[in-house]
Amino acid sequence: MFKRYSALDSNYFTGSYPFNNKINVSFKEYNNLNLQQIACWPNTLPNFESFVIDELNLSNLPGFNKGIINKEFSLWRMEPLKWWLLNKNIFLSENLGSTLDMSHAFTCLIISGNEATSLLNRHIPIDLRENILSHTSSVSSSIHHVSIKLIKFSNNNYYLFIPRGFALSIWEILINSSKQFGYEILER
Repeated sequence: MFKRYSALDSNYFTGSYPFNNKINVSFKEYNNLNLQQIACWPNTLPNFESFVIDELNLSNLPGFNKGIINKEFSLWRMEPLKWWLLNKNIFLSENLGSTLDMSHAFTCLIISGNEATSLLNRHIPIDLRENILSHTSSVSSSIHHVSIKLIKFSNNNYYLFIPRGFALSIWEILINSSKQFGYEILER
């Protein structure tokens, strides 16, 4: 087994950094990310859907930019023919589509707290309010011209996927912006 080093190791300092004695944003790096992309060919979509539903014991697949969360894994439809599977891997025959392990390609930050939405809205040009972007939704966007994926697990609870090579610079931007809210960095 390969030892995975975090892109944030040089600048990940756990602790509380309150503002006016308040902590309104929490950060935690998702340790040992297990992220598999599964994709189908356009002509295999119905068979692919049936296979994945059976394989994962689901009643249906999530719609576009939506997800399904259960105790063991979550499944997110990130593009019309692509899904992200967190915490589980499946084998897909090449006649149905393809799989790609993207665990090492991204750094995932869990951002939560009363002001998590406000913090992210300062950097992502998408309305993240609950009546616009409901929980179990996902979006593709950018922070400072870096393409990111954002998953909204619940209100004020987000998973931010940053390409590993840009993770440290985006981390520094988010930490600097969080000073106005008070923040904490949790153990991985």
